[in-house]
Amino acid sequence: MIFKVKQIWGFLFLLLLSLIYISLFLLDSSTKNDITEIYFADRITAAHKVLIDKYNKINEGKVKVIPIDFPNYDFNSNERKELLARSLKGRGDGIDLFAVDLIWVQRFAKWCEPLDKYFPIAERAKLLDKALETCFYDGELVALPLNRVQGVMYYREDLLNNLKNGKEIIKKIKSKITWEEFITLKNKINSSNPFYIYPAADFEGLICSFVELLLSLEPNYFDDHGFDFNTDSAEKALSLLVDLVNKHKLSPNVVTDLTDIPSYEYFVENEGLFLRGWISYDKDFLTSPFNIEKEKHLRKASLPHFKGGKTTSVFGGWNLMISKFSDKKEEAIDFIKFLLTESSQELFYRESGYYPIIKRFYENKKYKEAYPEIDRLIELHKTGVHRPAHIDYTRYSEIMSHYFELAIRDEMSVNEALVQTTHDIRNDKIITK
Repeated sequence: MIFKVKQIWGFLFLLLLSLIYISLFLLDSSTKNDITEIYFADRITAAHKVLIDKYNKINEGKVKVIPIDFPNYDFNSNERKELLARSLKGRGDGIDLFAVDLIWVQRFAKWCEPLDKYFPIAERAKLLDKALETCFYDGELVALPLNRVQGVMYYREDLLNNLKNGKEIIKKIKSKITWEEFITLKNKINSSNPFYIYPAADFEGLICSFVELLLSLEPNYFDDHGFDFNTDSAEKALSLLVDLVNKHKLSPNVVTDLTDIPSYEYFVENEGLFLRGWISYDKDFLTSPFNIEKEKHLRKASLPHFKGGKTTSVFGGWNLMISKFSDKKEEAIDFIKFLLTESSQELFYRESGYYPIIKRFYENKKYKEAYPEIDRLIELHKTGVHRPAHIDYTRYSEIMSHYFELAIRDEMSVNEALVQTTHDIRNDKIITK
């Protein structure tokens, strides 16, 4: 309930902030005719703030980027998506440039400026292929990648070290443990701490966990089956998420109330041992930690995988799109190119923990010396998988998360959830939440 109140107040605050920006622009336009103001909507991290200030200083008197913030504490990804969509349906008043979750590109393409002419192939070749492939719609470049994150498993090194055979447990976790071994480990550990926290509320984060399991079993699942989940692989993937809570008791029932940030908070405050999170979590909360003494003991490892399956981890992250209603497209393009420079991308990594999306970061000796963990990131990157690119993906995902959460709550069987999900997708049903 507390989180919902936060989200409502955050929503109202953003609306008020947007109105203030627009009002100031209209009131002061007579004195600012020589300055082009770009309204940029994103979650404004410490890195964003530094780079926006730097860009504004370079272009002082000519161009000014004005951020519109979507704080993590007040907006989950679904709410942010709907707020942006409503704004663009109204011709995008007050927004020139905005960041979208990489899975939203297909949905937002109709409201956005095509970018092929601004970014020739030679320029795109500098970017990671895995990042760039999420930026097209019907063969046309409609977005540019800004940053990437990836699913990982966090663990509390201090709590594990206090257990019998703690060092051996950590060694096993770091060597890519299977789900079967992970379940057995829970039964061997004599601990009252919450064992494994994963966000299982009715939202996109739940689907990330499902897709990781599904593609571990069948890497080409969506090519072979589309959104038909009446398959053995889909049943095995969802069954694990259900059994983690209801059969094996690895995860507490409260996970069905938790989205990403609340799951992290619960994990920290309740001395959890393991957490499914994003690789940027150790930087996301530096300025507002939940408990800095506990958080300093967090370490990362690959997520567990099915025995006989691949190690998989869903890519997340944000792409940049320009509103087709903006009359400041050239200036927005210039700002995007600034954000894609080596120095800007390095800052995003150093300050906010996001994967840089330029190839040179992973190849240049200078960066490898500055960041010895790059080789580990490269190996983790190899396990990355994308959710399917589809114009109706966000609607399908809402159907999936609705029924999958009910299954995890033990309010319907796994088979019923998969059958109903497939039926509703085929019949273009819209889930009202």
